[in-house]
Amino acid sequence: MPSSLNSIRNRFLRRLKVVDSAFERHLVSPVVKFRSDRYALQDGLVSHLWQYWSAFCREVVIASAQGAITKSGVMTTSPFAELTQAEIAYVAMRLAKGNSIGRIRALTGSHLEPTWGDISKLSLIAGGIDSSNRSALLTAFGVASSIQDLQLCRNACAHVNLESYRRFRGARVRYIPQGFAHPSELMYWVVPSTGDFAWRSWMDELEIISDFAIV
Repeated sequence: MPSSLNSIRNRFLRRLKVVDSAFERHLVSPVVKFRSDRYALQDGLVSHLWQYWSAFCREVVIASAQGAITKSGVMTTSPFAELTQAEIAYVAMRLAKGNSIGRIRALTGSHLEPTWGDISKLSLIAGGIDSSNRSALLTAFGVASSIQDLQLCRNACAHVNLESYRRFRGARVRYIPQGFAHPSELMYWVVPSTGDFAWRSWMDELEIISDFAIV
């Protein structure tokens, strides 16, 4: 039975609600007293949000390639409809690197797959897989503006080094910074145009993109 892109999005929205509720609880009634504990909790929220987004992108792209029902009720098609998920992941990995596809084989582990949440990689993958909903996917991923800062925040939390910290601090030109002690604090930086947290802009954008992607 073909997948429903709407069902994939609904699952994604449920996950967003869970992590956003955790953010709200932490914001209103902090449950930790020590800075190290607070950074660990914030790090976890950012990591979960990034993983949920990446999982959504993977599911939507692979389902579209194999044949899925869009929100408007149309069945997608692609040149790779007969491939397994592991084989499509291989195709995606080659496309993300800007390489020709060549002989297709199955990837032997998820660690070999592309960074699905990376907008620049997603455009290459969606364009190369050429599913019938290609334009909807490219339009959806093309409206992203703040997701790159979610990725930057997540990478800076996961890879604590001078280079990642420099990139984290460099993002301050787009916000009103609220702290520099730990990369996870980027989630509290204020977006000048809205007066709201960066976290809120990430949540709003993820919902918008996911809606465009399943049309």
